Amino acid sequence: MIDRFLEEYAKKLAINPQQIRVELRKCEDGVEVVLYSSHEDVGKFIGKNGKMIYALKNVLSGCKVKDGLNYKIVVQSV
Repeated sequence: MIDRFLEEYAKKLAINPQQIRVELRKCEDGVEVVLYSSHEDVGKFIGKNGKMIYALKNVLSGCKVKDGLNYKIVVQSV
């Protein structure tokens, strides 16, 4: 559910939406959400002063309340 939401949201923001991919990885702290995008889109997802990535983390923290899992988001270029 989280991966589909984040993927669709990222595709709406990206210059190259066909390169957007989201992957969930289990880790000892909880779940790591990896957002893969083109090199030129990475800056859009981090945002000015990190405001966009902070907003995405807030959305994921709402999921933490529902699922009880810790979520960590990572943005990587393809």
